[in-house]
Amino acid sequence: MSFELPTAALDLDELAELRSTVRSAATESGYPGEVRELELSTSGLDPELWSLLAQDIGLGGVGLPETAGGLGGLAEILAVAEELGAALAPVPFVTSTVLCGQVLAACGDAAMPCVERIASGEIAAPAFTNNRGLWSPTDLSCSSDGVSVSGSIRFTPFGANAAFFVVGARTDAGIDVFVVEAADAQVQALPSLDFSSPSATVTFDSAPAIRLTHDGSGEGAISQGVDLALLAVAADQLGGSQACFDMTLEYIKVRRQFNREIGSFQAIKHRMADALMLVEMLRSGLEKVTSGGADDLAVEAAVNKSWGSDSYIAMTAEAIQLHGGIGFTWEHNAHLYFRRARYDSAFLGDSVFQRERLATLLNW
Repeated sequence: MSFELPTAALDLDELAELRSTVRSAATESGYPGEVRELELSTSGLDPELWSLLAQDIGLGGVGLPETAGGLGGLAEILAVAEELGAALAPVPFVTSTVLCGQVLAACGDAAMPCVERIASGEIAAPAFTNNRGLWSPTDLSCSSDGVSVSGSIRFTPFGANAAFFVVGARTDAGIDVFVVEAADAQVQALPSLDFSSPSATVTFDSAPAIRLTHDGSGEGAISQGVDLALLAVAADQLGGSQACFDMTLEYIKVRRQFNREIGSFQAIKHRMADALMLVEMLRSGLEKVTSGGADDLAVEAAVNKSWGSDSYIAMTAEAIQLHGGIGFTWEHNAHLYFRRARYDSAFLGDSVFQRERLATLLNW
């Protein structure tokens, strides 16, 4: 059981307009700077921004089936994720629309009412990872008797904001997908390094559940959703990396030492050239996927997520260093990107995990 994303030829003008719309909505809401205001928030969500993006602009349905109110395909998913990443927007696009939406879309007609809820802007949270926040079919945290779900999931993204949970649980038939309403779960918000990416521990105690798959096909549905989400995370990493590069480039053009702009120093030029390579290598990897050059989505997901994780962390560290003393201050945005880089790296497996997964996929 699977759902194929639309593969129609892209209208580059419309894609550029989509990017501009998303960027304007996020920046006009004050991001990335407004992320600081979420430090003491238990939700880590900007509900007004998400309502604007998901409902008014229609981002809640990006990449989902048209019959459920969806629009666009993989190129649109990655474009939106990149722009939201550049602005550090505190919204659940990657986790709700992409990850949960794609898992549900792969579950067939029975899941369409839930897909419609996501497309309309309701927040779904994934609940199929283990205690390390990783998707592993051999290490599930939840089990089910077919009508209820039991288990506890740590590091559930936007768990405290969810209207319902998309649960992967072990059954007699194998791994199947269930939906549990938030009212039937116990949720404990967790502190997060990235103020704009909250998580929670979610516990199900014989929680009533709607079963969407019955033959163990849930494993394939979840795996497909995870791979697409990994690509979306890589796009988020690309957006953040490019934003860090751009603000650093502007700074070294105006910061003067020894009566010269520091950007004229040879050592700085070399460091910026290396930083640009990190960004452009990730961009080329994602462009390969959207251009139709990817033969194996799982392989491309592992490659892009591993490269994106390392390059984003390196780019944010470089941005802090090259901004000098101001780069280490609370008032500067550099540390906000550094926090997102660390969160993105850990989400669904860091670069080491992804390279090990890649080796397995390629039978190395």
